Amino acid sequence: MRMLTRDFIYDSLYNPHYGYFSRQAVLLPLSKQANPNDFSLTSAFPFHDMKDETEFMRTVQLRYMTFDEQFRRECQAHEKRMRGNGPTLQERIDALVQNQKRTPWGSAERLDLAREIGRLQREQNREHISGSEIDAMVAGQVWHTPTQLFSPHYGRALARYLVAEYKLHLFPYHDLVLFELGGGAGTLARDILDYIEECEPDVYERTRYHIVEISARLASQQQGRLVRHVRSGRVDVVHRDFLAWNQDVDEPCFVVALEVLDNLPHDVVRYSTDDLQPYQGLVSIDHTGDFTELWEPVQDPLIRRYLNLFRSVRHPLLPPGAPFYLGWIPRWMRRMLHKNTPFYPNLTQPHYIPTGALRFLDVLKKHFPLHRLVLSDFSSLPDHIEGINAPVVQTRHQGEMIPVTTYCVLQGYFDIFFPTDFELLRDMYLRMMRLGDQVSETSSSSDAYFTPKYPGDALPDGCLSSYEDYSLAPSRLLGLSDIIPPPLLRNETDARILTHADFLNRYADLQGTELRDGSNPMVSWYANACWLLT
Repeated sequence: MRMLTRDFIYDSLYNPHYGYFSRQAVLLPLSKQANPNDFSLTSAFPFHDMKDETEFMRTVQLRYMTFDEQFRRECQAHEKRMRGNGPTLQERIDALVQNQKRTPWGSAERLDLAREIGRLQREQNREHISGSEIDAMVAGQVWHTPTQLFSPHYGRALARYLVAEYKLHLFPYHDLVLFELGGGAGTLARDILDYIEECEPDVYERTRYHIVEISARLASQQQGRLVRHVRSGRVDVVHRDFLAWNQDVDEPCFVVALEVLDNLPHDVVRYSTDDLQPYQGLVSIDHTGDFTELWEPVQDPLIRRYLNLFRSVRHPLLPPGAPFYLGWIPRWMRRMLHKNTPFYPNLTQPHYIPTGALRFLDVLKKHFPLHRLVLSDFSSLPDHIEGINAPVVQTRHQGEMIPVTTYCVLQGYFDIFFPTDFELLRDMYLRMMRLGDQVSETSSSSDAYFTPKYPGDALPDGCLSSYEDYSLAPSRLLGLSDIIPPPLLRNETDARILTHADFLNRYADLQGTELRDGSNPMVSWYANACWLLT
């Protein structure tokens, strides 16, 4: 089987049978006893009783240890139940391995045993009914978010922003309509609605809160956590993939997406060191289950469209990740080095592009014409794999988070999440929403995907050299007649980027999470996160 990188990542994270978010991952429970049915409205942690951030970090780690211990006990009980019903898959595999050792090397019997062992191993991986080691790795995929750690204060900060913007622009002519994407365990929705009900009762009567959740398991948890608001008719949980949304919402609304873009599917491209043409990444899966990355010239319309949109707002002279010296080497020399020089790379390092985010913007533009976007995510990530805008790929095993060096990993066992370039996202958002996305996937010349920099390079008709003032004629540079110069694409009043700390300093009640020494982890943590507010 061969598939585009974004399809492989989507399958790994969201497949309804074995996807990471669909079946495995859970949020760190709020209660100390790790009880998912504990819907207490008190703070997630006793902040005022903690001395400093070191003690807070230790408390969070103890919460994880409690969770891991509970899962170990459950895995051991599960193993005992399986043994009571006959030999487990692992025991059957071990028996076949012993039989295989007694058969002659290269015999048909040995080959049949090898095939049966492989079949059982694949069944073991897919059904997650192996020994406690694999069960612990799968079941222990727990992580935390600022919403969970700093509940209810984090959600109430967002509620203050939403109510302030609603009163300023929409009240009393419209209802407060909210769409939260990927509602997790329902904690954010609960904290927002509790605040509005308590502090803004008039607004609460006009509030309609919709959660769009791709995971059936999490949608059920959200229904349970929000049962009181569901009964009052304020909440609607929609089990659906937002990227497949097809209903028009023709009223003003807020679209809330916290830590959503990081787990949207991405594609990966690399650029030829010969002619700078882009090559799209494919994942090949053979009959044994091994993964291989393959590269072919860009053919996918969505990838081509993203690259053209990227060039329309950034005007790069070289592909992202390309060595700077490529722009100063004439093409004939690049071609000679490409063909004849040993160990000379034929492709640049990987460039991960957020094609899932592009589809996300398409849905907003087509079905939510009067929306206002409230988006928060990571702007940078440590321990990422090699490449530009590369993801972090990791799994939790025996209480420790283990990063790996490739996204080609067994589906469902690993979290794959990406950073977001907020400045680029803002520019693309404004271009698509305000000016219209008129960049087609066929608008680039096949001979000059990026503007050549070396003055001696041959230029195709309509292209400028790097020494011409392309800001005066951006349509000539890109071969597009509808490109607007970059200054018109940026308007801080239409789309603001705030750091995590700036947003909380404006809208949060900081006393609620202040520690005894005066520090505040809600503000100091997540320094690598930003907000985009439109």
